[in-house]
Amino acid sequence: MTQKTILRSTTVDKHGDYIGLEQLQDYVNVVNGNLKLRYLANHRRDLPPLGYLDNAEVKQAGQIHHALAEPIVFANRKMVEWDDELVVEDSGIPLMLVGRNKEITQICITVDKNNFKSFESFERAGKSLMDLFDGEASLDTSMRKSLLPDPQLVITLAGYYMLFKPLVKPLMSKLGEKIAEGIGEDIYGLSKKLLVKVADAIQITRNSMIPKNKVLLTIFEIPGEPYIELQIKSDSSSTVINSITDKKLVKIYQKVQDLKSKIDISEIYFIYNTKGKWEFTYLISKTGQVIGTKSCFAKRDKLVNRINLSPTKAFSVGATGVKYAKKTTPKSE
Repeated sequence: MTQKTILRSTTVDKHGDYIGLEQLQDYVNVVNGNLKLRYLANHRRDLPPLGYLDNAEVKQAGQIHHALAEPIVFANRKMVEWDDELVVEDSGIPLMLVGRNKEITQICITVDKNNFKSFESFERAGKSLMDLFDGEASLDTSMRKSLLPDPQLVITLAGYYMLFKPLVKPLMSKLGEKIAEGIGEDIYGLSKKLLVKVADAIQITRNSMIPKNKVLLTIFEIPGEPYIELQIKSDSSSTVINSITDKKLVKIYQKVQDLKSKIDISEIYFIYNTKGKWEFTYLISKTGQVIGTKSCFAKRDKLVNRINLSPTKAFSVGATGVKYAKKTTPKSE
C-alpha cells in the first residue's frame, strides 16, 4: 500500500479557507465512493491524471483532524494498438472517475477567488460577470490550493454540445455529415450575442485577476457524451473568440468522432497551440483508461519528476465536489 497523504485539515489555510470536521468526513466519503477522484500534478488539468485517490480516512492529531487518502498511480503504460502515436495508462481494473460538471444545466462561469487581490475585488468581478449574462448564467468558485494560482476562467457551456450553431451547422451540411443523434437544434452553439458576452467575460476576468505577469487560461467545458474541454492561453479576448471558427470547430468534431469509433470516451481534452490550431492532448475512457499523445505524457512526466525533487510536493485532486466554508477577512485593495 502506498503511504497515505493529507488532503485536507480542520484548520484555516493560507488563503483563509476552512473545512470543518463534518465536511472533512463528506470529503472522505467522496474519495471512497464508486466514482474515483483523479490524482493530478500541480492542479494541471491540461495534463493526464496520474491516477486516482482511494482508501480515505479521518485521523486526529491533537486538536486537528486530517483527511488522508492513498494515491493510486496508474501502473500500466503501453502504446495504443490502433495508433502508435498514442499512449495508454490504466490501473489494471475498470473504474470511473468523478465527472467534470456533467450535471450543470445552464451556462456557468467559474473563477478562483485566490486570483483576486481581495474579497471585494472578487465580489466586484463576480457581479460584473453576472450582470453581463443578465442572470442567464451562474457563478461558481474553484479552490486550487496553489499559493498564487495562474489566472483561470472556466466557462461551462451547458446545452452547447458542439459550440456555435451559426458556424458549425452549415458547414456540417456542406460536408454531408449526418448530425450526431440526440443533438438538437438548440445545442449547436453560441449566438453572436453570446459570443460578445464571452469576449467581455474574458476582459473582465483578465483585468481583475492576479498575477498580472501570467497569461489567462480560458477553459470551455462542453458537457455531453463525451464531455469536451477546450483550453486556450491568451490575454486577448479576440484571440480566444477567433479560435472558435467554423473550420477549427469542424476539426475538433471530426477528431472526436474518429476517436469515438475506436473507444468509448468519457472525457476528451484539446489545447489551442502556438500555431493557432486545436490539438488533441488526452482522453479518459468509460472504463478509466487514459489515452494521450506521447508529448502530453512526456510533459506530465517531466513535471512529476520536478515535483518529486521539490521539498513541498504539489499534487492535487480534480473534480472534488466539496464546498468550503470561507473565513476570509475582507481587505481593502
